[in-house]
Amino acid sequence: MLRLLVLCIALIVETGAASAHLASDSYLNIELENGRIVGRWDIALRDLDVVVGLDANADGSITWGELRAKWREIDDYAFNHLTLSRAGGSCLLRPAEPMVDYHAGNAYAVLPFAAECPSASGQLTIGYRLLFEVDPTHRGLLTISEGGTVKTDILTPEHASVVLDLAAQTLADEAVRFVLFGYDHILLGYDHLLFVAVLLVVAPLRRGSGGGTGISPWVPIDGLGRVAIETAKILTAFTIAHAITLTLAVLGLINLPSRLVDPAIAATIMLAAIDNIRPILPQLRWHVAFGFGLIHGLAFASALGPMRLPPFRLALGLGGFNIGVELGQITLAALLVPTAFMLRGEAAFRGIVTPAVSVGALLLALLWFVDRVFALDLLAVAG
Repeated sequence: MLRLLVLCIALIVETGAASAHLASDSYLNIELENGRIVGRWDIALRDLDVVVGLDANADGSITWGELRAKWREIDDYAFNHLTLSRAGGSCLLRPAEPMVDYHAGNAYAVLPFAAECPSASGQLTIGYRLLFEVDPTHRGLLTISEGGTVKTDILTPEHASVVLDLAAQTLADEAVRFVLFGYDHILLGYDHLLFVAVLLVVAPLRRGSGGGTGISPWVPIDGLGRVAIETAKILTAFTIAHAITLTLAVLGLINLPSRLVDPAIAATIMLAAIDNIRPILPQLRWHVAFGFGLIHGLAFASALGPMRLPPFRLALGLGGFNIGVELGQITLAALLVPTAFMLRGEAAFRGIVTPAVSVGALLLALLWFVDRVFALDLLAVAG
């Protein structure tokens, strides 16, 4: 059982080292009106840099001059990975003047376009392959509007082609897609998983007396019920906290750049890891989860805002997304907590495994902190 727990943590850390990038999402908004089709496609510059090479001098920043020099290549790459067809015939996509926009502090290339189809009526089919060849975790968030009807979809390598039938889509279908999107988002977000894992690895333990050493040793908690309650408190506090800041960010009430948010998230992991070794944070772990969850929620901020959803659809998306995140955390808890509970009485678990996990998380978060502050792309090279 001890080996199983170590393996679970090792998988999280290894996944983190190999996938140390921000969530990769693009936002495809298409409007149908009187037979005309116009669209707007927002793609993160950090993603386009991977496939087009925007940062010509490799200094970690993309200037307007570097971006302008690559507009033609950006258009060619993007629109070679998007197809629209209607009434069995392919539509010709005509790009318009590109722009730049910012979502949750991250820069996006904005590609407006119009589609000329062989027919002005009939079902529209969308084929989406952007970035899938280099990043299978990429997601395309699709918003379709026709008259007063708005529908959404989430495009993945397994769901890359969509036949639009607005009348056939239900709210339940959309809700399920957002739940799955939130679930993917947390499981692919190694920083969030690592933070939760650092908290949960000591969930079956409580602080004992330090005996004047200044270091409070961990001692086992009696009763699986108590451990389950403490785990539920940690996960729920984290979910509520990041839901608050996510909602505020999506509504445009707060907007912090990723160059501040990303190092702050790394710092929360480092502090939680240090606290596992030497107490520096509040004793109640759910307080820690809530306080730091407010920071983690800012990293989710770009997930839904650019979809330009009407209020009801936005509420549906936010609710489903947060449920999916909670389910992802429960999945992690189901892997870690029962094993940690069974091993809580072992001296090796408290004296070796817990410190080793905490030190590993601390070093990884420190590496990520330095990487994000100085734009070194260390983890990208390591991956």
